[in-house]
Amino acid sequence: MIPVSPRVILCVDDEPTGLMARRLILSIAGYDVITAASAEAALRIFSHNPVDLIITDHFLPDLPGTEMAAMMKRLKPQVPIVLLTGSLEPPPGIEHTDLLLVKGMPPPEFLAAVAKLLTKENGVGSA
Repeated sequence: MIPVSPRVILCVDDEPTGLMARRLILSIAGYDVITAASAEAALRIFSHNPVDLIITDHFLPDLPGTEMAAMMKRLKPQVPIVLLTGSLEPPPGIEHTDLLLVKGMPPPEFLAAVAKLLTKENGVGSA
């Protein structure tokens, strides 16, 4: 049996505490996690590394998360993007993302949403 390499998730947030918490939760769940504190850094990483999923905050210092998502979708449309927000209202540009999650959700729900997106992206379980 060929070992399966861990899925790579790029987490983007300018808030170090939230970024560290997500990295820890995802790493414990078995994912490889790359982090970026700005859209510019995330775009650079995304264009030069294989990434299976993006999880980004909406409010970044250099670009809104939805604008960054639109740029990433132009480069690699097959990579799912999760937008995190503290707001209950979807931000403009949400159509460039695959899923909107509210910050602060319990880790099991967060991990279930991530796993579901990665499974859908693989075509596993689709009818």
